[in-house]
Amino acid sequence: MAKPNAKETVLKYEHFINNVLKEDLRKLELRLQQINAEISDLVQQQHCLKVLTDKNQHPNGFKTQVNIGCNFFMEASVTDTSKLLMSIGLNYYLELTLEEAYKYLDARIKAFEQKSEELCTKAAETKAHIKFMLFGIGELENQPGKNINKD
Repeated sequence: MAKPNAKETVLKYEHFINNVLKEDLRKLELRLQQINAEISDLVQQQHCLKVLTDKNQHPNGFKTQVNIGCNFFMEASVTDTSKLLMSIGLNYYLELTLEEAYKYLDARIKAFEQKSEELCTKAAETKAHIKFMLFGIGELENQPGKNINKD
């Protein structure tokens, strides 16, 4: 059986790093950005909910403008803020009390944070694999005349 050439092995490792591991890392970072944007949006929804339902700032409810389509707006007065309609996805809405809305948002935020942690762990593992392979390439390049499989 012929000994593998060190240069060929280095090229295979570099190809694997550039085309597989770095691409995986790029995809993980894109997904992480999407999840962090979702978390940011949910935190903003919590803050808006808190501001809109604060009886000290709005004792008699609040006024707003609602887009009724084609950028036509209608003024609306909201006097009762004890219940609200919340989008739960796929154009479905639930009527929730304030307490239920806060619990729903907290649960969504925790779920996205957990997913974010998992993706951070996967990204760290991928970066470690890249560094390990770069270390191996360095070892191969520093010892061109020696056997690849050391005893």
